[in-house]
Amino acid sequence: MSVESVRQKLYYRLRRLVLGGYYRLVHLNYDREWLATQKRTHGGTVRSYELYNRHGRDEMLTELEARCGPESVVFDVGANVGVYALALAAGEPDRRIVAVEPAPVVADQLEANVRVNGFEERIDVRRCGLGAESGERPFYVSTYTELSGFDRESATRWEAAVATVDSVSVNRLDDLVAESLPPDLIKIDVEGAGPDVLRGGRETLERHRPTVFLELHEDGLVGDEPAACRELLEGLEYSIRERDDYWIAESKESA
Repeated sequence: MSVESVRQKLYYRLRRLVLGGYYRLVHLNYDREWLATQKRTHGGTVRSYELYNRHGRDEMLTELEARCGPESVVFDVGANVGVYALALAAGEPDRRIVAVEPAPVVADQLEANVRVNGFEERIDVRRCGLGAESGERPFYVSTYTELSGFDRESATRWEAAVATVDSVSVNRLDDLVAESLPPDLIKIDVEGAGPDVLRGGRETLERHRPTVFLELHEDGLVGDEPAACRELLEGLEYSIRERDDYWIAESKESA
């Protein structure tokens, strides 16, 4: 084995130990609800049980906040623990956020953060996934929580492993919108499943023309998410502005 191979192996082992230890400590803090510290974001100051200020200077959050009005309806698809949802709700009390998170443990953490901020009337948490069709699907919970998803490849990136497999409800975006207010903006961060979310939201995109913020994922995933998303969005008469790690898609009617 070469010196470079040994170094790489040691690096991956160290990273696995550090990340694994961090996630265990974070889960313990959420489970016991010990410490919810204040965190400054471009949307406002919020409290959360995270151990550091995730995405405090996030470029996509900054641009999303700038495009929101004081009464905007925002769908946060792949809300995780609520970094975006909390920041957008903090900015304006009359905004309404629909936060969609399929991972059961992460949805628990999201709800804990919503409660500690008193945002129950501002953030509607939906414990489900979004896809092209409604139904029940296996959900692969990763040892690195943020990598969890509906395919095993997503959950096993970065030397992570599948901790457990849950059965999770999947809805179509169109069906969710029919039960709520139509979105002005949609943020999608779903670990490679963006095309399925868009396919299940075709009627929403055609009828309501929301601006879409799409975070792209390619590392370690099967398939070409950017190409599939581009075909879908351009087919619906959306123009795309590319940033380093995300896209902003706007209706050509309003661009």
